[in-house]
Amino acid sequence: MECVNFRGRSGRLVAFTRMASDSAWARHAGVALFASRDTYGWRIVRMVEMTGRMHDVQPFWAELDAKRYGASAIFVHDETDFEVRRALMSDLEAGLSPVFPAFTGAQPESLRLAA
Repeated sequence: MECVNFRGRSGRLVAFTRMASDSAWARHAGVALFASRDTYGWRIVRMVEMTGRMHDVQPFWAELDAKRYGASAIFVHDETDFEVRRALMSDLEAGLSPVFPAFTGAQPESLRLAA
């Protein structure tokens, strides 16, 4: 298994393990990054929080979306603490600028409708 470090806005390195798409990667509790190989390394297409619950389909939908934008690799960082996962996702999203940002429940300004 390939291990890759990604750095968020804070500058802290976070170790991720590359997983095979046919493995049980979505059963982990943690954060998954979907990436494509690029001239300078890995380009992050999308990231998703994984709860570790057996029937959580959100990671699979995120993988399908990411593949539409060229993602060919899945990287997983195990983290069971909900608060730490959310903080990690915010830091990575701010530092890596994914093509398709994570949905954290807060609607981005561009998606809000005028009243």
